[in-house]
Amino acid sequence: MSGIILIVDAVATNRIVLKVKLAAAHFDVHQASGGAAALASARDLVPDLVILGAAPRDMSGEALIAALRACPDLASVPVVVLLSENTAAARVAALKAGADDVIAQPVDERVMLARLRALLRQHLALQDMRLNAGPDRAAGFGEAPGVLLRPGRITILGPSMAEAMALRTRLRGACKHHVSAVQTGAPIAGAQGAPAADVFVLTIPAIAEDTALELMAELRAAPEARHGRIVCLLPNEARALAASLLDMGASDVIAGPADMSELALRLTRQIERKQAVDQLRARLHDGLRAAMIDPLTGLYNRRFAMPFLKGLASRQNGGASGFAVMLADLDHFKRINDRMGHAAGDRVLCHVADLLGSSVREVDLVARIGGEEFLIVMPGADGSEARRAADRLCRRIGEADIALRGQTEPAHVTVSIGVALGEAQLGEARAERHVEAILEEADRALYRAKARGRNTVTIGARPAA
Repeated sequence: MSGIILIVDAVATNRIVLKVKLAAAHFDVHQASGGAAALASARDLVPDLVILGAAPRDMSGEALIAALRACPDLASVPVVVLLSENTAAARVAALKAGADDVIAQPVDERVMLARLRALLRQHLALQDMRLNAGPDRAAGFGEAPGVLLRPGRITILGPSMAEAMALRTRLRGACKHHVSAVQTGAPIAGAQGAPAADVFVLTIPAIAEDTALELMAELRAAPEARHGRIVCLLPNEARALAASLLDMGASDVIAGPADMSELALRLTRQIERKQAVDQLRARLHDGLRAAMIDPLTGLYNRRFAMPFLKGLASRQNGGASGFAVMLADLDHFKRINDRMGHAAGDRVLCHVADLLGSSVREVDLVARIGGEEFLIVMPGADGSEARRAADRLCRRIGEADIALRGQTEPAHVTVSIGVALGEAQLGEARAERHVEAILEEADRALYRAKARGRNTVTIGARPAA
């Protein structure tokens, strides 16, 4: 995996040795010896990861991390602290200062590289999600993790229920997250409708390597863990598995007895990252929905309806061979806007959209494709079924009393509908031309309905495929 890594260390020998190791692993490595120089390089490079060794003379490690987090473009860049002493107090202090991970000397090179790869995967996934979701500093996506939107959900998976419950009790005393316990191998889904865990803590006993890796693979493949983070707890005698577990998708691995303060901080950091990704995913889904949904009526829009229609015409499903298309246009709609205002017009459009949506079958599509023009697609419908449906729509809309704010009398509106029949199972090459012909025929039928006095239905001829 390639990536830009900035090493910040006051000791030149440390920087050189680490650079050689990382360059051999195909990372693009840069160095800085002082805090000010490190900040300048970081702003210029925007690295994918920062490694902080011996604190620079002009700035403490904690101050440097805080300065990085204060820069919008650097706020989410992972920071790894290399410690000269491997004590729980030192690790906790580094994590509290804002480090994403802590690696103690002497460094196991294989595990260190696996940790860096895991952090880079998470960071690049977050960057890709942010890019797809679009820029939105106001929503907090350019800021560093540090403030949880809500308490997280942690599920502990242990080889025995007693061990899992014991760890749950200890962890509940060290953090404010919701913690549950499940025996390894039991279903990990919560109560029906309950959200999945943000983090799964997989405690791996001193067992055969293949069995431990199999446990990790099964958890990673579980649908309930699809978006969750996995933190593995290993006994000392199994610490050789750390690199393999990280490369299999574990977000973090802790080998040896777990200090509860350190574990709580590490889990909180994972939950922060998970919630940031969840926010971006939700915004991405909202953006996709906005691209397909008419914001006024909540119906599908033209951008969604046209591919849907083409798919019907090209689909080789062995089922129904035809479908019906209706173009419905409100009669004299401009008069409502002119006499009652555009707010009243919007209310009429929304009411008609609700009537259309509630008057067709579940498999049918209703879309708003113009100002007061709607498209209804009925898969599998023949001419008589389409005619009955169109007549029903005309009647329901014409009989509706539409209450308007500030008006003592309800508004009334009628609709004209043109219907055309299409063929399915045509294949990709013919489908697009066929859809264009169907829509043209439906439009001609709609024009004839308008010419006949409106508030009526006209069936078009079946166009040639």
